[in-house]
Amino acid sequence: MYQALYRKYRSRTFDELAGQDIVTTVLKKQAAQNRVSHAYLFCGTRGTGKTSSAKILAKAVNCENPSDGNPCNECGNCRSIDNGTAIDVLEIDAASNNRVADVRELIDEVVYPPSVLKKRVYIIDEVHMLSDSAFNALLKTLEEPPEYVLFILATTELNALPPTIISRCMRFDFKRIDPEILSGIVLNVAEKENIKINTDASMLIARLADGSARDALSLLDACSAGRNDNTEITLFDIQQQLGITNNDIIINLFEAISKKNIALSLDYLNQVHKSSKDLNVFLVDLISFVRDLLIVKSIPSGSADYVKEHFFFSSFAFDKLNKLITAFTTETLLYFSSVLEESLNYISRFTVNKKTFFELTIIKLCDITLSESPKALLARISELEKKFGDGQATPIINKRIEKSSAEPDIIKKKETVQEEPLAVFPEVLEELKPHQDIYPFIKMSRMYVSGNDAVLYCDKLGINILSTKENKKLIEDALRKISKQELSLVFREKNTTSEEPHDLLDEIII
Repeated sequence: MYQALYRKYRSRTFDELAGQDIVTTVLKKQAAQNRVSHAYLFCGTRGTGKTSSAKILAKAVNCENPSDGNPCNECGNCRSIDNGTAIDVLEIDAASNNRVADVRELIDEVVYPPSVLKKRVYIIDEVHMLSDSAFNALLKTLEEPPEYVLFILATTELNALPPTIISRCMRFDFKRIDPEILSGIVLNVAEKENIKINTDASMLIARLADGSARDALSLLDACSAGRNDNTEITLFDIQQQLGITNNDIIINLFEAISKKNIALSLDYLNQVHKSSKDLNVFLVDLISFVRDLLIVKSIPSGSADYVKEHFFFSSFAFDKLNKLITAFTTETLLYFSSVLEESLNYISRFTVNKKTFFELTIIKLCDITLSESPKALLARISELEKKFGDGQATPIINKRIEKSSAEPDIIKKKETVQEEPLAVFPEVLEELKPHQDIYPFIKMSRMYVSGNDAVLYCDKLGINILSTKENKKLIEDALRKISKQELSLVFREKNTTSEEPHDLLDEIII
C-alpha cells in the first residue's frame, strides 16, 4: 500500500528532526540524563515537527537501548510506539475529544501504572480545542501527575490556551523551517524515491511550503505523481501543476503598467485567464511581486544576497526584477499594494465576475489619476518629483509679477472690497471632477468672490499647478459656465498675513 512521503519520511530520532536545533538539543540532553519533565508544551505552526518530537520523546523515555538521548528504534518498545500498538502511549486528538467527560476518563486512567513500558505517555494534539471545563478538569493532574506519567501537549494556537495550562508545562516553540533546509529535505527525499528534480524547482517548493516540512513533501508528492521516472521536474512544471503564474508574465505585465499601456496589460491578463489560472492566486502572486519590488527599493544595493533570501517566488527573476524597480517610486508601489489587496478582499468576499473586476483593477494600476485616495495622490506627486529629478519634466519659466501689474495672477486681499464665499463652488467642483490632474488641488481649496474676481485660496503646490495657462483657463471656463458671470481667477496662498502679493515660483512642473 502506497504511503504518503511525509509519513514515510517522518523523523524517527532527534538528530533527524530538521530546523529545530534548540529544541532537539534540550530534549536529547534531558532524555540522556533521565531528567525528563512531567509535562511539555510544543507550540508552533503546522508541519514543523511537534507531533514527531512528541513520538520521539515517548520512544526516548521508554527505549531499552537509548543512544545519547536518541531512541534506538530497534527494540520492542520503540517498534510498538512506531507502529501504534503500544497501549501505554496514547495519542489523543483534542479536536474530537474536547469534552470534560473525555478528560475525566483520561484522569481516571492516570492512576494505573504502565502495563509494559517504563512511562505512560499522553500526547494531546491540538490541545487548544479543549473546552474551558476540560482545561479546568485537567489542571490538577497536569500539575502533579504520578511519576510514571508524561504529558505532551501540542498546539498551533498558543494564544488560545489558558495561562494556567501554559504555566504547568515546559514550553518549546517550534519555528518555521528555513527554505534552504526544506529544499535540502526535498532533494534528499527525491533522491531516495528516484524522483528527478532540479534545484530551482525544489527551492520553489520550499518557499511555497512556508516553513512546513510536511507541506513541502506533500507538494513534492503531488508534483511527482504520474510522472515518468526519467523526466526531471522543472520550475515550469511546478508552476503548471500548482497554478502559479510564470514570472515572465508578471514582469511583462508590470513593464506594461510602467508604460501606462492599458491594452497590453489587459492582453497579459487575458493570457492568464485563458490558461485557466485562478485569478485569486494570480492576485496573491502580484501582491508578492510588489512586495519584492518594495524590498529591493528599500534595502541598499549591497544587500542583494539578503534580498534574494527573503523573496517569495520571484527571486529566480532577480536580474529582471532589478531592472524594473527604477520604473516605480516607493509611493507608487504602496498604492499598487493597497489596490491589489483591496481587490483580493472584494473578490474573496463577494460573488462577482472576477475577470471584469480584475480588468478594472489593472486599469487603475495603469492610470493613477482614476483614484482619489491619498495614496494615489502621493504616488502622483512622487512621480512628478521623479520626472523633475530625471530631467524629464518640461519647466515653464514665469516672470515674476510686479506689484504695479494691473491684473496679477496672485493678489493680496483687497481691503476696499469685501470677499464673499462662492455659493456655486460645489457645482464648480463637480464640473471640474473629470480633470483629475487638477481636481484634488481645487477640492482642497476655498473660493471667494471679490467684485469681478474669483479668489482661490490654496497652498503653494496648488498655486504652482493651477496657475498654469491651461489649468487656469479650465477653471475660469467652469466658473463662468456655472456662475453665469465673467469672473477672473486670482490666487492667494492659505493662511498668509503678508500685505505684499505672492509671487509664483520660477519653475513649475506640468
